[in-house]
Amino acid sequence: MSFVLIVSVLLKGIGAILEVALQVAITKEIGVTDYGVYSTLVNAADLIYWCLFSGLVKCNTFYLSEDGTTIRRFQKRYYFCYAGPVCCLGIVAAFLMKRYAIGVVFATALAELLVMDQSSTFMARRRSKRALFGEYVLGRFLLLIGVMLLFSFSKSSVISLILLYLAQFLLIEVYFICQKRFLPPTEQERAVSLKKWSSYQRADIIQSMIGQMPILLQYWMVGSFEAGVVSVVMLVKKLVHFISGPSFKIFLPEFSRLYQAGNKEGIQRCFGSIIRIQMLFLAPMSVVLIGFPDTLLTVMAEELLPYQPLFILCSVTFLMIASLGPCSGLMQMTGNERWDNRFREMALLGMLVVFFALRKNPFFVLYGLCAQTILENTGKLLFILRWMGGLPLPLMTYLRFWVLPVAMIGTAYGFHLQSSLIGMVLFSGFTFFVNLLMQMKQENLLEALKNRKNS
Repeated sequence: MSFVLIVSVLLKGIGAILEVALQVAITKEIGVTDYGVYSTLVNAADLIYWCLFSGLVKCNTFYLSEDGTTIRRFQKRYYFCYAGPVCCLGIVAAFLMKRYAIGVVFATALAELLVMDQSSTFMARRRSKRALFGEYVLGRFLLLIGVMLLFSFSKSSVISLILLYLAQFLLIEVYFICQKRFLPPTEQERAVSLKKWSSYQRADIIQSMIGQMPILLQYWMVGSFEAGVVSVVMLVKKLVHFISGPSFKIFLPEFSRLYQAGNKEGIQRCFGSIIRIQMLFLAPMSVVLIGFPDTLLTVMAEELLPYQPLFILCSVTFLMIASLGPCSGLMQMTGNERWDNRFREMALLGMLVVFFALRKNPFFVLYGLCAQTILENTGKLLFILRWMGGLPLPLMTYLRFWVLPVAMIGTAYGFHLQSSLIGMVLFSGFTFFVNLLMQMKQENLLEALKNRKNS
């Protein structure tokens, strides 16, 4: 087990705590309805970024994984000939129509591209802790401070919150600029294949249809309150991503290096390591989300309690799928981008079918997202198992990780502790430390620490 990876996941765990605190603070101050408007604008900025610009990040991950390389020439053309003009036109058009919030949305999308460009560059060049600290901890900490100051000294509004959201990206970019001196030198300029870039961008366009468009649909077709409820429930997916994301990002360059070296066995070992480390954190998170849903929903807003079944449904779906490992990332870094897109497109079609079938249900979006997640990731996992020629992790090892959290969840329901904050902390903490000790024993880390102490 890599200590660097553990530290990286812990950094993102801190980011997850900050994200929850931020969401609680905003929801309590402005209410679920206005939070629905705010989250719609945030998702609109994310939608622009993912649909138009995010392919550059994947190109960084693939091409910069080789030591001493750069794609600086392509990046300059990308900003000056494409990303910059598109966002400037969007901002100007929005201000001419006096839709100032839309102008801020376009500016936020460009700022998000700058941050993700820098973060992926640091990640590809083995500076993952600096990348994760800037992207997940620093930004959310500054945004939380800004939100608390705003609520303390002035009347809150959706436009002021979205301006703070933009400001956090600008401050993260300043941080990355100051950290550039720690990057290793580069010499070789690599040519970027537009076909590969377009394949990455195509995948992210589909992903944005899955990740951001549902909340916009919920807002337009049902209303801002329902969009706020969906945004809060979707916090589950965001928290799961906070845990699975670090290993996903750190190992993507490694997948690319191993693939270009033809080392399929190394890829299989890396994939198994990711699952083990993710389960270390997904297990206690499952105790919190499934065993104590009333506690979390009450902290955010008591009016969310009637939607507990939806919260649990999304929790079970996203946690189980996250425990299967970063299937999409592995496919994108090993020459299987087309199959990755095909599985995503088929799952998107399934999601639309569920949308239509449940269109009269006010929360049709959540059911469609759960169906899409299951369809896409199950298909990709079966493809990867066939491609690798076997399981990346023994089945009994995987199942053992679920024994303790299932027991803790069963105990919580058996003793009616779903609303106990103390029970949530104790049960989830116990699950984490037991799994940590088991993992350290399996990796012989306990013995290594003893020997180091004795010496």
